[in-house]
Amino acid sequence: MANLDIKIREAELTDLEIILTFIAQKSEFDGAKTLLAATADQLQQALFSQPPLVRVLLAEIEGTPVGFAMFYATYSSLLTQPCLWLDDLFVQAPMRGMGVGKALLKHLAQIAESTNCGRMEWTVNAKNVAGIAFYEKQGARILENIRVCRIDGDGINLLAGK
Repeated sequence: MANLDIKIREAELTDLEIILTFIAQKSEFDGAKTLLAATADQLQQALFSQPPLVRVLLAEIEGTPVGFAMFYATYSSLLTQPCLWLDDLFVQAPMRGMGVGKALLKHLAQIAESTNCGRMEWTVNAKNVAGIAFYEKQGARILENIRVCRIDGDGINLLAGK
């Protein structure tokens, strides 16, 4: 691993375009490019409303953003504690394996610790072998007995009775 000076910081309004670029790159990596519908206006509202719906950390090397983590607070009734949900973690391909992802996760763990979170959680594609290995190396347990349930778009409207 290279000995890089990785800086982690909270995203600012001026970072909207780079965040959108990272979201697009992640959607392509995930094979979900056709599902990408994010806009700058929607992202600005989510990140900078009061209170914000979601937060973003940027990883920078020599002032250049090379990765991001998007996260928000959740709650566990079993733990009766807040939790941290990592929605997206993405590092640009040339920077993978150089400690950027680990630096982002470490910063998230510090946020979770400082806000008394009982756990951090996220999903990983079952086919992302490198990602799974990376997360396990950081101490994550991959929960095989839990499945993501999803209702979106028309399904929400149908369930809501519309």
